[in-house]
Amino acid sequence: MTTASSGQPEAMPEGDPASNIGKMVKGTGIVTAVDAKAGTMTLEHDPIPAAGWPAMTMAFKAPAAVIAAAKPGEKVAFDMRIEDKGGTITGLEKQ
Repeated sequence: MTTASSGQPEAMPEGDPASNIGKMVKGTGIVTAVDAKAGTMTLEHDPIPAAGWPAMTMAFKAPAAVIAAAKPGEKVAFDMRIEDKGGTITGLEKQ
């Protein structure tokens, strides 16, 4: 989610079930930013029911090949591994 005051992506809220860590899930959303140097991309994603996450905007870690394929403004489907306080995008497909 994005804070109203800063416009920056927030970290996942505290209290996410530990049982989801390591789980692979699929999602859809729009790429809003890519930071190859930091190894992150920001997505405005739709709800991810398998993770128990509502729609929000947040930054994710991703391998260099996934980041290189992502462009801001693109609608994408993605594969993600849930991690403590976020996730890593492991695959990305333009829609």
